[in-house]
Amino acid sequence: MSGHGDTATSAKMAKLKELLQKSENHICADCGASDPKWASANIGVFICVKCSGVHRSLGTHISKVLSVTLDKWSDSEVDSMIEVGGNSQANAIYEAFIPEGYQKPHSDSTQEEREKFIRSKYELQEFLKPSLRIVSHQPSDSGKHAGNASHSDGSKSQVGMIEFIGILNVKVIGGTNLAIRDMSSSDPYVVLTLGQQKAQTSVINGNLNPVWNEELKLSVPQQYGPLKLVMNYTITIYHIQ
Repeated sequence: MSGHGDTATSAKMAKLKELLQKSENHICADCGASDPKWASANIGVFICVKCSGVHRSLGTHISKVLSVTLDKWSDSEVDSMIEVGGNSQANAIYEAFIPEGYQKPHSDSTQEEREKFIRSKYELQEFLKPSLRIVSHQPSDSGKHAGNASHSDGSKSQVGMIEFIGILNVKVIGGTNLAIRDMSSSDPYVVLTLGQQKAQTSVINGNLNPVWNEELKLSVPQQYGPLKLVMNYTITIYHIQ
């Protein structure tokens, strides 16, 4: 039995190293240094030795750092890396909204520059869409890494740090002949829900045939159900004196 288990583990480690060989993973996800040999198993990125030091300082509830070649990996840790798919997929989420003109650190950046960027990216999550932001907590005694996802409506729900496997882009075009909800017109907006995440269009005032042409982004968790679309309306309250 142990031999079979060793074989399965070796096969998964081979898949991890195969993932590392993809061109996108030939550079550090955070600073672009070549030939990274470390990884954040729960985030799903390959990183260089300098950036790995900053990741360790964040705590394992945010980033669990392992050596690709020296450390022993569990099957679930290998599976998490494979499910994320590598640096490009992870950065599409964690760097989705980097401000224009913002400079990522490079291979020769100072430790202070690395730490500022990495903390902003993973701990403060400044580059994620607010509706997808994850608030991490220290791991419980059971060893599970769980957090709260804060939605744009202020609600929170449990979500794991390694649940995301991709990004879903949804373009909301418009609506026609909507119902009247406010005296003679409506102030419509669209809410998309995927699992425990929500994204919302802007509100178009006084229009029964609104045109949004807005692209909304939702991260795709490992386990997800149908995408739900709901048309909502704002209501104006009139004070009659």
